[in-house]
Amino acid sequence: MEKEYILSFSSFYKAAYAQEVLEEAGIRSSLRKLPAELIYSCGTGLYLRTDSIQQVIDIFDGKQIVPRGIFEIVGRGREKREYRKVH
Repeated sequence: MEKEYILSFSSFYKAAYAQEVLEEAGIRSSLRKLPAELIYSCGTGLYLRTDSIQQVIDIFDGKQIVPRGIFEIVGRGREKREYRKVH
């Protein structure tokens, strides 16, 4: 079952590079503004849907990409969304 995730990074450039790496691996993602509660230093993150976030983590490990946080989006609708840190 696909789940939706948000990945935060320390800079826009790191997020854009991570998106390129995932695209090369055949994983679609989009650069979008992060929710206010997930912003630490960079306001842009990657949104993606996948059956296994571990595959994404493994790809990042191979390229030495370190996201600031990986969050699963829980709940639907703007008011009911919660973000559960998974890595």
